[in-house]
Amino acid sequence: MQGRIINLNGGVYQVDLGNEVVSVKARGKLRNVKTTAVNTKAISKKEEVVIIKNSPKVGDIVEINNDMIDKILDRKNELIRPDIANVDQILLVFAAKEPDFSFYLLDLFIANITKQNIVPLIVISKIDKLTEQELNELKEKMAYYTNLGYPVLFVDSKHNVGVDLVIEHLKNKVTVLSGQTGAGKSTLINAIFPDFQLQTQEISQALGRGKHTTRQTTLYKYYDGYIGDTPGFSKLDVLGIEKTELKDLFVDFNDCVCRFKDCIHQKNAKDCGVANAVNEGTVLKTRHENYLKMLEQITQKEKR
Repeated sequence: MQGRIINLNGGVYQVDLGNEVVSVKARGKLRNVKTTAVNTKAISKKEEVVIIKNSPKVGDIVEINNDMIDKILDRKNELIRPDIANVDQILLVFAAKEPDFSFYLLDLFIANITKQNIVPLIVISKIDKLTEQELNELKEKMAYYTNLGYPVLFVDSKHNVGVDLVIEHLKNKVTVLSGQTGAGKSTLINAIFPDFQLQTQEISQALGRGKHTTRQTTLYKYYDGYIGDTPGFSKLDVLGIEKTELKDLFVDFNDCVCRFKDCIHQKNAKDCGVANAVNEGTVLKTRHENYLKMLEQITQKEKR
């Protein structure tokens, strides 16, 4: 049998088989897997045989035999914090106001998501707190991100404005919610998924957990897809991003031609295509500024 892991608690996996959800455990052989990898600490940089931890995680497609997970199918992507795999998109909720909209935080999320080969879906909440002029100005700025291929939706969850468009983007997808703290994720969830609290309680009861127990990553069925409840997925940094790869995570930089192939678009870099694009107005100034801020953070981490 084959199914998707929707919850993990105390070594017991809840697996959705389509017509039922079963509780299983994983065979010990899955915990450690031999593979080859480049030893970045070695001078030779040769590939070596290493043993990595590869326990099943929420989102994994697995094969089950005799109430045991026998095999984990190849993952198309995975996150570490939260620990989840095979995500189609991450719904980033950002408030238009209260708290103030942060382009830096948005670019930081997009960089991390892009590194994991996951599509961001940007939702701007609390638009009822903006004047018509303020909303139009924000839409003009966000049009830049739409042109980069990132869907951007504007929502007033309390008055059910734009919620139907969010629902359309969630159908047949595995979606994880994240974004700015205080942006109204809970209000949005209640608007798009009225039975969310009920499903949460049902799974907690099935696992023998009280309602006040710390929640874990869980996938909930939704329009032939899933919504991931991932507590704590609101704080990100540039951990794990190399200085030389950061520029590739800013897709609008890809068409900029620099004089030197190893240019990383630093401030005052000679004949930098990104700097020229900023001056010409084809790349947002804030995008380059946020990139430089992330680059500095990575540089400082490397010095430690």
